[in-house]
Amino acid sequence: MTEDGDCGAIVNFQPAVAIDNCGSAFTYQTGGLGSGSVFPVGDTLIEYTAQDDCGNLATCTFTVTVIDDDAPVAICQDITVILDDTGNATITANQLNFGSNDNCGVESLAINVNTFDCSNVGANQVTLTVTDIHGNTATCVASVTVLDNTAPIAVCQDITLELGNNGTVTVDPLDVDGGSSDACGIASYELDIDTLDCSNLGNTAVILTVTDVNGNQSSCSAIVTLEDNTPPVLVCNDTTVELNQDGVAFITPSLVADIDDNCGTGAVTVDVQEVSCADIGTPVTVNVFANDGNGNSAVCSAVVTVVDLLAPEIVCPDDQVVNLGPDGTYTLGDYIGDGSATATDNCTDPVTIFSQDPVAGSVLGFGTQVITFTAEDQYGNVSTCSFELDIQEILGAGDIEDFASLVLYPNPADGKVNLSNPRQIDLNNVTIYDLTGRIVNKVDLSTMGSEITIDISTLANATYMLVIRGDQGISTKQLIVNN
Repeated sequence: MTEDGDCGAIVNFQPAVAIDNCGSAFTYQTGGLGSGSVFPVGDTLIEYTAQDDCGNLATCTFTVTVIDDDAPVAICQDITVILDDTGNATITANQLNFGSNDNCGVESLAINVNTFDCSNVGANQVTLTVTDIHGNTATCVASVTVLDNTAPIAVCQDITLELGNNGTVTVDPLDVDGGSSDACGIASYELDIDTLDCSNLGNTAVILTVTDVNGNQSSCSAIVTLEDNTPPVLVCNDTTVELNQDGVAFITPSLVADIDDNCGTGAVTVDVQEVSCADIGTPVTVNVFANDGNGNSAVCSAVVTVVDLLAPEIVCPDDQVVNLGPDGTYTLGDYIGDGSATATDNCTDPVTIFSQDPVAGSVLGFGTQVITFTAEDQYGNVSTCSFELDIQEILGAGDIEDFASLVLYPNPADGKVNLSNPRQIDLNNVTIYDLTGRIVNKVDLSTMGSEITIDISTLANATYMLVIRGDQGISTKQLIVNN
């Protein structure tokens, strides 16, 4: 047996012994290594020759066999391999060998696994078998780490999408993918922009990132063409419109239609923009046209009924003061006829009915009369107005000595005027008239005592007539206002 790590063994043996019939004989080694030599592995033939005294020779041989039973020393090293573009890798035993040796020499190295694919990514246990020249074997185990460092092949394609009714669309990465591939498989597809809206109409560049099952990435770009092929939603509503004071009404799209669009309406128009008194009684068909600005349009029709609900406008005379005639009566004038009262209407000219109550020519007596005017247009709209007609006895009639004591000062007056009643006669009120007979103020005097101050700050600079009434009669005074 080999020993001490050598490829051989020290062999000691006794020399051969010779016996001769005629006497002594001596032996000597004539072949092979001598005793105590290092014999190689295998068979070594040893030969001895014997010679007697008579010169006769004889030989003998034996074999020294040295067996190598020492296994090699297997030494492994861990390695890392990278899969190629096809997802495969090959290793050799030499890559795992880290100095394996044998006392007689290593014949061969072998491994139990030498090819790897995507299924082997990570750590793999591989056994290295070392065989020496005499068939002795030894093994060790190495860790082979398989890496996939190859990025996917990202392939993009341009696509065209259409906006939905809500004005948005979600881009599916698989729609943009044009056949991306990876030897070990693709785990995910992601887009940098995956939601588009109306602001993205037209062409938008997107980037597709492809990630394989081992985390490697690559990207490509594509053009997403976004179209809006959804027409506006246009719903027309029949409606009734009222004419204004000018006898017209304006038709707007929002008046006759409800409009909605996924990207907002661009232009909305109507073919009838204005109706007038001539359209009363005849329904008007209005066509509404909507265009969203992206080439999509819609049209609908609505029926518009035109009505006049405005009553005529009446202008009444101002309140007036008049005097009874010598016969103690007053004959009412024709205010409509003389143009003091007027009535106009947006659609009826002249108004259908315009009347005065009491009628012109009515005979009235002393006191305040309310004169009322009524106007009605052809559509039954009615308006009224009225004014007070104060019918008085002739101003100044009935003055007596006590009324002569009434004093108005200062006169002209600025802002305020004082009425002095030194005799404290019973007075009822004072009415202030402008020179047209219109009442501009009225002040109660029933509790005035001997004097009262009257505010005239709101009166314009002019001359006014003050009619002072009391239980005993009437007194008139002229007042000049100079504010």
